[in-house]
Amino acid sequence: MMVMDLRLLFGSEAEILRELMHRFEGLPIHKLVYYQSYNQGVLQNLIAAMNMRSGQSRTLNRKVDPTGNQQDCLGMTPLHILTCSSVHDIEVYRVIIEKYPTNLITEDRWGALPLLYAFWGAAPREIIQCLLGSYQSLYPDHVFNWTMMVDTLGRRDTPKEGIETLLRVKQMHFPEQHIYWDYLLDEFASPLHVLFPTTFRERMQFLVMCGMSSRVEALAFRVWRDYTTNMILSAGFKWVKSNQNIIQRIRAEIAYFEDEYTKLKDITTIIELALWKIRINEYIREEKKEQACGLSIRRQNRITCGTDVIIRHVLPYLISSGDDAHSSYV
Repeated sequence: MMVMDLRLLFGSEAEILRELMHRFEGLPIHKLVYYQSYNQGVLQNLIAAMNMRSGQSRTLNRKVDPTGNQQDCLGMTPLHILTCSSVHDIEVYRVIIEKYPTNLITEDRWGALPLLYAFWGAAPREIIQCLLGSYQSLYPDHVFNWTMMVDTLGRRDTPKEGIETLLRVKQMHFPEQHIYWDYLLDEFASPLHVLFPTTFRERMQFLVMCGMSSRVEALAFRVWRDYTTNMILSAGFKWVKSNQNIIQRIRAEIAYFEDEYTKLKDITTIIELALWKIRINEYIREEKKEQACGLSIRRQNRITCGTDVIIRHVLPYLISSGDDAHSSYV
């Protein structure tokens, strides 16, 4: 946990120490999960702890310890703590989720769900799958704050593979849920939020590529896609100043190509109509007028009117390569 985050929660270093020293008082399940990597037989101990009343007395009619649904001073449940661990025992996950399913949808004091920490800490694939399966079976309608999750990972020194995994999971399992990339890129462009300046440029290029990939991939021509991709991956982002101008210029370039495609469609339509007119006129001159029916002529000459050949050779001269004066600003 970042010290500045704790300062925002507790104010002073003395208060931070006091809260953390007493973090697990009255929370035996939290404490057991936190120290799982140091203890043997944690699963058996966990089950035993869960089956004790809050007064720590065993009865024949055992109930689940209710403290497992509570949150510590950081707002964390046992499942939050488990996903933050460097040790991942899938059976422990299954027991926690079975006994305390609301842990899955409880946010800590930063608004984070356990799933975020699993991505952040690069939890094994089987753990991610276990969590996803639990969300889908227990809370199938839950809407995740993917924007916040990308924001959190993007501000920290998270390997890009971790962010890619999160985005891939989101696309595969929750494609209808939204990420507000315009907001994220504007936030990332601000130098006030930079925590890792040495990796800032590479991280910004990666995040901008992620945020704009759908628009870049939708560009009609490869020369446009290649130019825009190169523009992003060579952008000179600097953590010591605002990068809003670069972001806006990349957006403007993509918008220019999108608008250009609309114009090109209009131009090629005009070319096609002109070619049809020329071909029909030639046909009329060659054949008797009484045999010239517009519909039949169009059917006879659809392939031979020349559009497939002429437009293919004309189009390269109409397409901007992106090297015009308006494009050279990154």
